[in-house]
Amino acid sequence: MVSQTCKHCGAIVAADEQFCPKCGSFIDPMVPATAPTSGKVISVSSDGNYEEFSLDTEPPGDSDTEEASQPPSGGKSVHCPSCNAINPTSNRHCQECGARLSQGPLPTAPRPAVQATAGVRAALAISGLLFVVIVVALIFNFFSGDGSASDTTVGSTTTTQPIITEPAVIGILDQECSPEGLGSFTCSNLVSGSNAEYQVNWEEIELDEGNVTIKLIFRQPIIVTRIDWTNITDPARFRRNYRARGLTIDAQGSLTQVPHTLEDTPGIQIVNYAAVNANWIEITIQSAYQAEVVDGNVFRELAIDEITIWGRPANPTSDG
Repeated sequence: MVSQTCKHCGAIVAADEQFCPKCGSFIDPMVPATAPTSGKVISVSSDGNYEEFSLDTEPPGDSDTEEASQPPSGGKSVHCPSCNAINPTSNRHCQECGARLSQGPLPTAPRPAVQATAGVRAALAISGLLFVVIVVALIFNFFSGDGSASDTTVGSTTTTQPIITEPAVIGILDQECSPEGLGSFTCSNLVSGSNAEYQVNWEEIELDEGNVTIKLIFRQPIIVTRIDWTNITDPARFRRNYRARGLTIDAQGSLTQVPHTLEDTPGIQIVNYAAVNANWIEITIQSAYQAEVVDGNVFRELAIDEITIWGRPANPTSDG
Protein backbone atom coordinates (compact mmCIF):
# COMPACT_ATOMS: atom_id res chain seq x y z
CA MET A 1 0.00 0.00 0.00
CA VAL A 2 1.27 3.45 -0.92
CA SER A 3 1.83 5.80 2.00
CA GLN A 4 2.64 9.48 2.31
CA THR A 5 4.39 11.78 4.69
CA CYS A 6 2.56 14.63 6.57
CA LYS A 7 4.17 17.88 5.56
CA HIS A 8 3.37 19.41 8.98
CA CYS A 9 4.65 16.87 11.48
CA GLY A 10 6.45 14.32 9.29
CA ALA A 11 4.28 11.37 10.33
CA ILE A 12 3.68 8.47 7.87
CA VAL A 13 0.05 8.63 6.69
CA ALA A 14 -1.80 5.98 4.70
CA ALA A 15 -2.75 6.97 1.18
CA ASP A 16 -6.49 6.78 1.81
CA GLU A 17 -6.35 9.06 4.90
CA GLN A 18 -7.25 12.72 4.46
CA PHE A 19 -6.05 13.86 7.93
CA CYS A 20 -2.83 13.17 9.75
CA PRO A 21 -3.50 10.84 12.73
CA LYS A 22 -0.78 12.60 14.74
CA CYS A 23 -1.43 16.33 14.29
CA GLY A 24 -4.82 16.31 12.53
CA SER A 25 -3.62 18.43 9.60
CA PHE A 26 -5.56 18.17 6.34
CA ILE A 27 -3.73 16.34 3.54
CA ASP A 28 -4.55 17.66 0.09
CA PRO A 29 -5.19 14.65 -2.16
CA MET A 30 -4.24 16.66 -5.28
CA VAL A 31 -0.75 17.46 -4.05
CA PRO A 32 1.40 14.42 -3.34
CA ALA A 33 3.44 14.76 -0.21
CA THR A 34 6.31 12.61 -1.58
CA ALA A 35 7.55 11.96 -5.13
CA PRO A 36 7.53 8.40 -6.48
CA THR A 37 10.80 6.55 -6.32
CA SER A 38 10.57 4.83 -9.71
CA GLY A 39 8.28 4.39 -12.69
CA LYS A 40 5.36 6.46 -13.65
CA VAL A 41 2.70 7.46 -11.14
CA ILE A 42 -0.93 7.78 -12.10
CA SER A 43 -3.24 9.73 -9.75
CA VAL A 44 -6.90 8.89 -9.95
CA SER A 45 -9.37 11.05 -8.05
CA SER A 46 -13.09 10.54 -8.05
CA ASP A 47 -14.77 11.08 -4.67
CA GLY A 48 -11.82 12.63 -2.85
CA ASN A 49 -9.94 9.38 -2.29
CA TYR A 50 -7.04 8.62 -4.53
CA GLU A 51 -4.49 5.93 -5.11
CA GLU A 52 -0.96 6.14 -6.35
CA PHE A 53 0.56 3.22 -8.22
CA SER A 54 3.31 2.54 -10.65
CA LEU A 55 2.76 1.10 -14.12
CA ASP A 56 5.32 -1.61 -13.25
CA THR A 57 3.18 -2.93 -10.37
CA GLU A 58 -0.35 -4.01 -9.90
CA PRO A 59 -2.73 -1.62 -8.15
CA PRO A 60 -3.53 -2.54 -4.56
CA GLY A 61 -6.56 -4.65 -4.06
CA ASP A 62 -9.54 -4.23 -1.79
CA SER A 63 -8.02 -6.49 0.80
CA ASP A 64 -5.14 -4.06 1.30
CA THR A 65 -7.56 -1.18 1.78
CA GLU A 66 -9.58 -3.05 4.32
CA GLU A 67 -6.46 -4.08 6.16
CA ALA A 68 -5.24 -0.45 6.27
CA SER A 69 -8.49 0.74 7.73
CA GLN A 70 -8.36 -1.80 10.52
CA PRO A 71 -6.24 -1.22 13.59
CA PRO A 72 -3.29 -3.56 14.19
CA SER A 73 -4.24 -6.96 15.53
CA GLY A 74 -4.01 -7.27 19.20
CA GLY A 75 -4.19 -3.45 19.68
CA LYS A 76 -6.94 -1.41 21.23
CA SER A 77 -9.11 0.91 19.14
CA VAL A 78 -10.61 4.34 19.72
CA HIS A 79 -13.89 5.51 18.22
CA CYS A 80 -13.93 9.01 16.83
CA PRO A 81 -16.41 11.15 18.74
CA SER A 82 -17.26 12.99 15.53
CA CYS A 83 -17.64 10.35 12.77
CA ASN A 84 -17.45 7.15 14.88
CA ALA A 85 -14.55 5.86 12.79
CA ILE A 86 -12.21 3.31 14.36
CA ASN A 87 -8.72 4.63 15.10
CA PRO A 88 -5.65 3.14 16.77
CA THR A 89 -4.98 4.35 20.31
CA SER A 90 -1.74 5.91 19.09
CA ASN A 91 -3.67 8.41 16.93
CA ARG A 92 -4.32 11.86 18.36
CA HIS A 93 -6.67 12.85 15.54
CA CYS A 94 -9.20 10.84 13.55
CA GLN A 95 -7.71 9.53 10.33
CA GLU A 96 -11.09 9.91 8.64
CA CYS A 97 -12.34 13.39 9.66
CA GLY A 98 -9.35 14.87 11.51
CA ALA A 99 -11.29 15.46 14.76
CA ARG A 100 -9.41 15.38 18.06
CA LEU A 101 -9.86 11.89 19.56
CA SER A 102 -9.36 12.85 23.19
CA GLN A 103 -9.23 16.29 24.76
CA GLY A 104 -9.35 17.71 28.22
CA PRO A 105 -11.91 20.24 29.39
CA LEU A 106 -11.73 23.46 27.45
CA PRO A 107 -10.60 26.52 29.39
CA THR A 108 -13.41 28.71 30.56
CA ALA A 109 -13.17 32.37 29.75
CA PRO A 110 -13.45 34.71 32.75
CA ARG A 111 -16.80 36.27 33.34
CA PRO A 112 -16.91 39.70 31.75
CA ALA A 113 -17.07 42.62 34.15
CA VAL A 114 -20.44 44.24 34.56
CA GLN A 115 -20.46 47.45 32.63
CA ALA A 116 -22.76 50.32 33.47
CA THR A 117 -25.13 51.43 30.82
CA ALA A 118 -25.21 54.94 29.47
CA GLY A 119 -28.26 55.78 31.60
CA VAL A 120 -26.58 54.60 34.80
CA ARG A 121 -23.42 56.57 34.01
CA ALA A 122 -25.49 59.69 33.38
CA ALA A 123 -27.36 59.29 36.68
CA LEU A 124 -24.08 58.87 38.58
CA ALA A 125 -22.62 61.96 36.94
CA ILE A 126 -25.70 64.07 37.83
CA SER A 127 -25.66 62.83 41.43
CA GLY A 128 -21.98 63.69 41.79
CA LEU A 129 -22.57 67.17 40.37
CA LEU A 130 -25.46 67.85 42.77
CA PHE A 131 -23.34 66.71 45.72
CA VAL A 132 -20.54 69.09 44.75
CA VAL A 133 -23.00 71.99 44.35
CA ILE A 134 -24.52 71.35 47.80
CA VAL A 135 -21.11 71.20 49.49
CA VAL A 136 -19.98 74.43 47.82
CA ALA A 137 -23.23 76.17 48.84
CA LEU A 138 -22.83 75.08 52.48
CA ILE A 139 -19.22 76.26 52.61
CA PHE A 140 -20.14 79.61 51.06
CA ASN A 141 -23.03 80.09 53.50
CA PHE A 142 -20.78 79.22 56.44
CA PHE A 143 -18.09 81.78 55.59
CA SER A 144 -20.27 84.57 54.19
CA GLY A 145 -23.60 84.11 56.00
CA ASP A 146 -25.10 86.93 58.09
CA GLY A 147 -25.95 84.66 61.04
CA SER A 148 -29.69 84.74 60.41
CA ALA A 149 -30.02 81.03 61.24
CA SER A 150 -28.47 81.44 64.69
CA ASP A 151 -30.58 84.54 65.35
CA THR A 152 -33.72 82.57 64.56
CA THR A 153 -32.72 79.81 66.97
CA VAL A 154 -32.07 82.26 69.80
CA GLY A 155 -35.38 83.97 69.17
CA SER A 156 -37.28 80.69 69.33
CA THR A 157 -35.66 79.66 72.63
CA THR A 158 -36.22 83.01 74.36
CA THR A 159 -39.97 82.70 73.83
CA THR A 160 -40.13 79.54 75.95
CA GLN A 161 -37.49 80.32 78.64
CA PRO A 162 -37.64 83.01 81.34
CA ILE A 163 -35.51 86.09 80.79
CA ILE A 164 -32.44 85.87 83.04
CA THR A 165 -31.14 89.26 84.14
CA GLU A 166 -27.75 90.06 85.68
CA PRO A 167 -27.67 90.60 89.47
CA ALA A 168 -28.22 94.21 90.49
CA VAL A 169 -28.97 96.25 93.60
CA ILE A 170 -32.42 95.33 94.94
CA GLY A 171 -34.78 98.12 95.92
CA ILE A 172 -36.01 97.95 99.52
CA LEU A 173 -39.72 98.43 100.13
CA ASP A 174 -39.45 98.73 103.92
CA GLN A 175 -36.99 98.14 106.78
CA GLU A 176 -37.46 97.14 110.40
CA CYS A 177 -34.77 97.37 113.11
CA SER A 178 -34.70 96.40 116.76
CA PRO A 179 -33.78 98.64 118.42
CA GLU A 180 -34.94 101.39 116.05
CA GLY A 181 -31.87 103.58 116.52
CA LEU A 182 -30.60 106.60 118.44
CA GLY A 183 -32.07 110.00 117.57
CA SER A 184 -31.57 110.66 113.85
CA PHE A 185 -29.42 107.51 113.43
CA THR A 186 -32.47 105.41 112.58
CA CYS A 187 -32.98 102.16 110.66
CA SER A 188 -33.93 103.95 107.43
CA ASN A 189 -30.35 105.27 107.14
CA LEU A 190 -29.20 101.74 106.31
CA VAL A 191 -30.83 101.90 102.83
CA SER A 192 -30.82 105.66 102.18
CA GLY A 193 -27.69 105.69 100.04
CA SER A 194 -26.37 108.70 101.98
CA ASN A 195 -23.66 109.13 104.61
CA ALA A 196 -26.23 108.89 107.40
CA GLU A 197 -25.60 106.02 109.84
CA TYR A 198 -27.57 103.57 111.91
CA GLN A 199 -26.40 103.58 115.57
CA VAL A 200 -27.45 101.79 118.74
CA ASN A 201 -26.08 101.77 122.33
CA TRP A 202 -24.16 98.51 122.23
CA GLU A 203 -23.02 98.58 125.88
CA GLU A 204 -26.63 98.53 127.07
CA ILE A 205 -27.49 95.69 124.65
CA GLU A 206 -24.55 93.63 125.95
CA LEU A 207 -25.64 94.19 129.56
CA ASP A 208 -29.12 92.93 128.65
CA GLU A 209 -27.53 90.06 126.66
CA GLY A 210 -29.53 91.20 123.68
CA ASN A 211 -29.01 91.38 119.90
CA VAL A 212 -29.61 93.86 117.12
CA THR A 213 -32.04 92.67 114.42
CA ILE A 214 -32.32 94.27 110.95
CA LYS A 215 -35.10 93.12 108.55
CA LEU A 216 -35.22 94.35 104.93
CA ILE A 217 -38.44 93.80 102.94
CA PHE A 218 -38.44 93.61 99.08
CA ARG A 219 -41.05 94.75 96.57
CA GLN A 220 -41.31 91.24 95.01
CA PRO A 221 -39.76 87.77 95.45
CA ILE A 222 -36.00 88.04 94.95
CA ILE A 223 -33.15 85.64 94.20
CA VAL A 224 -30.48 86.99 96.57
CA THR A 225 -26.88 86.55 95.44
CA ARG A 226 -24.84 88.66 97.93
CA ILE A 227 -24.87 91.34 100.64
CA ASP A 228 -22.63 94.44 100.72
CA TRP A 229 -21.94 95.52 104.35
CA THR A 230 -20.58 99.09 104.71
CA ASN A 231 -18.88 100.30 107.89
CA ILE A 232 -17.85 103.91 108.65
CA THR A 233 -15.09 104.87 106.23
CA ASP A 234 -13.28 107.39 108.49
CA PRO A 235 -10.60 105.35 110.33
CA ALA A 236 -10.69 107.39 113.56
CA ARG A 237 -14.47 107.33 113.93
CA PHE A 238 -14.51 103.68 112.83
CA ARG A 239 -12.30 102.65 115.80
CA ARG A 240 -13.99 104.89 118.40
CA ASN A 241 -17.31 103.02 117.83
CA TYR A 242 -18.24 99.39 118.29
CA ARG A 243 -18.21 97.44 114.98
CA ALA A 244 -20.47 94.52 114.08
CA ARG A 245 -18.66 91.20 114.18
CA GLY A 246 -20.73 87.99 114.44
CA LEU A 247 -23.90 87.77 112.31
CA THR A 248 -26.64 85.28 111.48
CA ILE A 249 -28.54 85.72 108.21
CA ASP A 250 -32.01 84.38 107.47
CA ALA A 251 -34.45 84.81 104.57
CA GLN A 252 -37.99 83.83 103.68
CA GLY A 253 -38.07 80.16 102.68
CA SER A 254 -34.62 79.37 104.11
CA LEU A 255 -34.33 76.19 106.16
CA THR A 256 -31.72 77.51 108.57
CA GLN A 257 -29.87 80.64 109.58
CA VAL A 258 -26.41 81.17 108.11
CA PRO A 259 -23.64 82.44 110.43
CA HIS A 260 -21.02 84.90 109.20
CA THR A 261 -18.14 86.84 110.77
CA LEU A 262 -17.36 90.34 109.48
CA GLU A 263 -13.85 91.68 109.13
CA ASP A 264 -12.75 94.57 111.31
CA THR A 265 -12.13 96.98 108.42
CA PRO A 266 -13.66 100.33 107.43
CA GLY A 267 -15.64 100.67 104.20
CA ILE A 268 -17.38 97.96 102.15
CA GLN A 269 -16.96 94.21 102.50
CA ILE A 270 -18.88 91.52 100.62
CA VAL A 271 -20.91 88.85 102.40
CA ASN A 272 -21.61 85.81 100.23
CA TYR A 273 -25.20 84.71 100.77
CA ALA A 274 -27.87 83.18 98.51
CA ALA A 275 -31.63 82.82 98.80
CA VAL A 276 -34.43 81.93 96.38
CA ASN A 277 -37.90 83.51 96.15
CA ALA A 278 -37.29 85.62 99.24
CA ASN A 279 -39.62 88.51 100.11
CA TRP A 280 -37.45 89.57 103.01
CA ILE A 281 -34.03 89.02 104.57
CA GLU A 282 -33.15 89.34 108.26
CA ILE A 283 -29.68 90.03 109.76
CA THR A 284 -28.99 89.56 113.49
CA ILE A 285 -25.85 91.12 115.09
CA GLN A 286 -24.75 88.87 117.94
CA SER A 287 -21.28 90.23 118.73
CA ALA A 288 -19.10 93.31 118.03
CA TYR A 289 -15.50 94.44 117.99
CA GLN A 290 -14.51 96.51 121.06
CA ALA A 291 -14.52 100.32 120.74
CA GLU A 292 -11.03 101.87 121.00
CA VAL A 293 -9.72 105.15 122.44
CA VAL A 294 -8.54 107.41 119.63
CA ASP A 295 -7.19 110.91 120.45
CA GLY A 296 -8.62 110.55 123.96
CA ASN A 297 -12.16 109.75 122.77
CA VAL A 298 -14.17 106.47 122.77
CA PHE A 299 -17.89 105.86 122.05
CA ARG A 300 -20.43 103.41 123.39
CA GLU A 301 -22.40 103.11 120.15
CA LEU A 302 -22.30 100.46 117.42
CA ALA A 303 -22.37 102.23 114.03
CA ILE A 304 -23.29 100.90 110.52
CA ASP A 305 -23.20 103.04 107.40
CA GLU A 306 -25.14 101.02 104.76
CA ILE A 307 -26.50 97.55 103.86
CA THR A 308 -27.02 96.73 100.16
CA ILE A 309 -28.72 93.59 98.81
CA TRP A 310 -27.76 92.22 95.36
CA GLY A 311 -29.86 89.81 93.30
CA ARG A 312 -32.51 89.59 90.59
CA PRO A 313 -36.31 89.14 90.53
CA ALA A 314 -37.42 85.55 90.93
CA ASN A 315 -40.10 86.12 88.25
CA PRO A 316 -38.66 88.55 85.63
CA THR A 317 -41.95 88.73 83.66
CA SER A 318 -43.86 90.19 86.60
CA ASP A 319 -44.02 93.88 87.42
CA GLY A 320 -44.16 93.12 91.16
